Amino acid sequence: MDLSNERYEEVIHLLYEAVAEPSGWPALFTALGEAIDANVIHMLALDKKHGSLSYSDGFNLPVEGELAYIQKYGSIDPRLALMLQKEPGDWIHCHEVFNEEFVSHDPFYQDFLIPIGRRYVSGCKLVDDENVCVIFSVLRGVGENPLGVPEVRFLDKLLPHLTRAVRMQIQNYTFSTKALVGHALVNKLRQPVMLLTTDSSVVLANEAATRLLTATSLANIAEGKLRLPAEYQAQFQDECARLEGLARGEVETPEEVSTYRSIAMTTRRRDGHAVESLYAFFTLLVPPKVSGAFGLRPLVLLLFYHPDSALPVDSELLSAAFNLTPAEIRVCRLLGEGLSPKEIAFRLGTQYETVRKQLQSIYRKTNTDRQSELMRLMLHLPLNAFV
Repeated sequence: MDLSNERYEEVIHLLYEAVAEPSGWPALFTALGEAIDANVIHMLALDKKHGSLSYSDGFNLPVEGELAYIQKYGSIDPRLALMLQKEPGDWIHCHEVFNEEFVSHDPFYQDFLIPIGRRYVSGCKLVDDENVCVIFSVLRGVGENPLGVPEVRFLDKLLPHLTRAVRMQIQNYTFSTKALVGHALVNKLRQPVMLLTTDSSVVLANEAATRLLTATSLANIAEGKLRLPAEYQAQFQDECARLEGLARGEVETPEEVSTYRSIAMTTRRRDGHAVESLYAFFTLLVPPKVSGAFGLRPLVLLLFYHPDSALPVDSELLSAAFNLTPAEIRVCRLLGEGLSPKEIAFRLGTQYETVRKQLQSIYRKTNTDRQSELMRLMLHLPLNAFV
């Protein structure tokens, strides 16, 4: 422990260096932890708009313990509940509030905190506005003593500076679609797209997704969260939690994290025949490591394909891109619906040979050689997803 003025000045210097260069936060947390002999320094944030823990970082945070806290145990933390009732700068010292009898029966302490070797916390809110609540806390371990008066006095001197630093970077403590993908871009996409937290809270649903949710029984939004049928919901959330765990603490995002996953959802009649199908494709959007090992939590990018309400091939785009005639565009659209050339001829009331010649013209104009290449081209047109 070192509570000298020299150590205090060093901590202040590191704090403002971290404001100028976010990669400096780990050095600050480490120096502060050593100065006050803390087992753990923890900074976390609650995004009020989405009702989720959005940020977690600090000194000597156990990887598995931190992830378990933000994904599960944070919601039953009795210390956090008390801190949220206090004004910014008002300390909570858990040993003054929760006696040993309470601790011995509380699931948060018994199932989580004590098994990972932590016991005492002193914490307070730094910022609490309409968007976010940022909490700073110091922990001591099992078998150690709570913070004493000298350590708390040291922290009290630091709090105004720490609060100012957090306010200067407040955008780093809430879920930010702007930091990952623009709202306007997502809303222009023709296919249904949603941005979610890893616990399924909806951050953004574009217009196509909103329309889809009124047309399917396989997905809906309830209490601000995406709801899928139970078996698919569990599969989706378990995979999101697993991917977040893989991304946790890595300097470079593992390739597995950024790969798309898919879930095929189906409702069936008693005879086993499908009534409705909905396909979900999802990946993690991992923000820059703005302040060390963890920081802002990732978002889930979720795309839906619903066969019963899928949009047709964009006729105007095909015409503008490849100078196709109206008749050739009709052929492309029917190919996109899965019809064969003979079925297209029957649908249009024309000769198969006519459709075959139109296809040859389409191949020439689109620089493709066969139907499979043409289909791939239509599926991958860079603007085909936009209105």
